[in-house]
Amino acid sequence: MIREWGEGMSKFIPLLVALLVFVVLVTIFHLSAESHFESYVQELGVLFAESVKDYANCLSLSYFQWSEMYELLSEDNLEEASILFEELKSYFPEIEEVKVLNESGDFDYFKIDSKNGKLHMYFKVYNDDLSDFVSDKLVLAVVDAQKLLDKFGVTHIRISPTGKEFVYGLRYKLRKSALDSFSIFSSVLLAVGTFLAVQMVRLRINLSRERKFRKLHEALTQISEYYLKGQNGEKLYQLILEKAIEVVPNAQAGSVLLKKQDKHVYVAAVGYDLEGLSKIEYPESVQKKWLEKPIKKKSDMVNFNREDEKTLEILKKHGRVEEIMCSLVVPVQIGNEIVLSFNLENFEREDAFDEESLQIAKLFANYVGMVFLKIKQDEQIMQQQKMMEYLYNHDPLTGLLNRRAFEEYGEKLLSLAKRERKKVALLFLDLCWFKNINDKYGHETGDLVLKVLGSRLEKVFRESDVVARFGGDEFVALLYDCDENNLSQLLDRVFQIVEEPIQLDDKSFQVGVNVGVAIYPDDAQELDQLIRLADMAMYYAKKRGLKYAVVSDAEK
Repeated sequence: MIREWGEGMSKFIPLLVALLVFVVLVTIFHLSAESHFESYVQELGVLFAESVKDYANCLSLSYFQWSEMYELLSEDNLEEASILFEELKSYFPEIEEVKVLNESGDFDYFKIDSKNGKLHMYFKVYNDDLSDFVSDKLVLAVVDAQKLLDKFGVTHIRISPTGKEFVYGLRYKLRKSALDSFSIFSSVLLAVGTFLAVQMVRLRINLSRERKFRKLHEALTQISEYYLKGQNGEKLYQLILEKAIEVVPNAQAGSVLLKKQDKHVYVAAVGYDLEGLSKIEYPESVQKKWLEKPIKKKSDMVNFNREDEKTLEILKKHGRVEEIMCSLVVPVQIGNEIVLSFNLENFEREDAFDEESLQIAKLFANYVGMVFLKIKQDEQIMQQQKMMEYLYNHDPLTGLLNRRAFEEYGEKLLSLAKRERKKVALLFLDLCWFKNINDKYGHETGDLVLKVLGSRLEKVFRESDVVARFGGDEFVALLYDCDENNLSQLLDRVFQIVEEPIQLDDKSFQVGVNVGVAIYPDDAQELDQLIRLADMAMYYAKKRGLKYAVVSDAEK
């Protein structure tokens, strides 16, 4: 009776092993994903906070360092001011509300905090030359923080009043659990695959169950540990392939092919020259045909590859194709797309692989699929981080540097000029007649005009120069080691390219520009002073109908 009971219980051993694998993998995925997201969100928070500052700075420059707004609020003309607030909201759709507060603020230009999941931006209102501000009033702009996240391309988190701490008092939650459906699905799939593999190994191979279970378990454990270390994707492909050859009966060599764009290329190999094989690129149609028959004999291998003589020669030289007696191939599909293929070979017998071998190979193919999805997820996160870094340094409309980046690079350029005793010219550019385009044709057309002008300005300056959009229709540039003759020639080119008509569909638009020029170290030695003086010279030129003016003109 006891013996019968023991034999009956032994049938459940593979199921128990599979269940154990499932639990271990779910735990591993969960811990790995939680750690990954925490680190990602910390980096994201820094970039998002700086991007919000740039956003607020853009608002301040566009509407709250403006004499018209200054005069309206000084005269308590809130009705006219509300019209400008509506215009502001049309420019910046993330803003839900703009209102005037009868209070003062202990800050320079703006302050940012949050309430109920919304960003609250408080602005002081200055006149054009920043010589005065409205002392008894502030302007509050309520900004939808979630819309800003969406605008910056952040998809993994959402703003929530009950989540974890983020920035500016905001809180967040993951849009989906770090242990997502892919992790659970992969764990279930691997657990089921483990069950099938263990069951088949148990039935087929005469070696003891304990030895076989230990070998399979060790392979899975090593792969999981390597995965958690965040190693390079191709190194992990290589490890999985090596373990597959150890575990799949009769496998002596193998390779992994990855789909890159519309071609399939070798990314891992055992028993072959990977460097040589990497020269091969299989088209999608050829790879699909190759995968139609999962187990191939020697004749299938040679006849198939004769369709492409060049590929066959590479396979003979680097892939030992003439020595292969039996090949087993397993695809990995994501949706309807074949993203990977997993090949194992034997050099001794044409019947080396059977259905049991195929099932075990599928288990390891699933591991390769896991690696692929992990790499894709990491690439997506890296792309988002690059986008955030780009937005951190660049104006999203024109692609030029933004004010923050200009000030950072400008300080470095002035330090270099100081060491090398060079002069630097700072140009402050303000467009003429641009507001008329916005008023008559709308902001969308105005944005297109700014894009064209940004592209033109980027081309007209030298590679050593620094050019940026300062805010609204204002641009700035730093010209390193620029003498009077070079400056005159460059100003002529600036006027020429700015005043050149801009053709959009069937309409032609033309704008002008006023330029103020300040010289380091003659006029000032600090960047903020140079900006202020160049801005003052620009206003001097604008009021007197001049195209440009230097600081000495404005100070007369």
